[in-house]
Amino acid sequence: MSVEVQYSASAAAARAIADLGRTEDVQFSPSNRRLAVAAFHHNRIAVFEVEISRSGGKPQVALDGVVEIAAETLKGPHGLCFLDEDTLVVANREGSVEVYRVPASGAPNDAVIPRRTVPGGASGRIITPGSVAAAPLDDGTIELLVCNNYVNSVTRHVLDRRRDFAVTGDETLLQRGLDVPDGICFSPDRRWLAVSNHNTHGVLLYDRSRRLGPDSEPDGLLRNVLCPHGVRFTFDQEFILVADAAARYVNVYKKGGATWSGTRDPVRLFEAVTPEVFARGRLNPQEGGPKGIDISKDTNVLVMTTEFRTLAFFDVDEVVRVAEAPESRLKRYLQWRLSEAIYNRLGYMARFPA
Repeated sequence: MSVEVQYSASAAAARAIADLGRTEDVQFSPSNRRLAVAAFHHNRIAVFEVEISRSGGKPQVALDGVVEIAAETLKGPHGLCFLDEDTLVVANREGSVEVYRVPASGAPNDAVIPRRTVPGGASGRIITPGSVAAAPLDDGTIELLVCNNYVNSVTRHVLDRRRDFAVTGDETLLQRGLDVPDGICFSPDRRWLAVSNHNTHGVLLYDRSRRLGPDSEPDGLLRNVLCPHGVRFTFDQEFILVADAAARYVNVYKKGGATWSGTRDPVRLFEAVTPEVFARGRLNPQEGGPKGIDISKDTNVLVMTTEFRTLAFFDVDEVVRVAEAPESRLKRYLQWRLSEAIYNRLGYMARFPA
């Protein structure tokens, strides 16, 4: 069975895809019926109507309607996440973090005014925000985490859904050891937090069953990745997928135990980008590979963005099945040695704990 999932697109969706340019983060809505993509250079967000089904065990993806969000406050949109089906948070690398209402599919591409700007508050201003992640809290509020890329922090903000997402609290959640935090996500049970740490070439894992603060050390490390960007837990919480923007791969890591504590190497380097597409995007040593990734709930489809292949879909069940298949130690060793050789060629320092 093929790992890649071919998709169909309506004429309107196909035109939008062709015009997105450089893409960054991507996310399914809670129901999987919408898919949002950040168009970084074009300063807009495309939200597609998506239908995912399975026939004979194989996923099928159809992109139908589309609406594009354009606003003066969209300045280098990099990260995004849904708060509900009709509400989207966007982190602008050259601006602020905004909350938008998503117009209906097919609505005119008029300028949209954000419902809310998320301030930095007492913890310090939000600066160069990148990826964002949100999770509901028991009291009806929402926890929003923001990676502030070039000031090396993750800030936490509490939004009140009952007051049109007013910000009721904020703090600096993580800071120690961060060096361009570029991607972030919660585990499905929300116990674990994953932060891709660009300049140390790894993903830091934090156990949220303990209290976290700016001086907290990570509980786990995913290593052997050049420029980690998008990161996602599979819904069974047995694997973590990490997009490597400086390589052709999505790295696959396996829990292999009771928790995600400790240091892990990938069990597979899944070739998500062809050499031809990678070469077109190789504008500098940190580009060319996959950027944003997300996994659809229930249907278990991986979506991926790159600049020169705007959208691609893969069957997570097949990716994991290959990762679980027996491999020779030599093959795994050669994969990891290749990654190490790339580190050395680019002049990177492999700063990994033992």
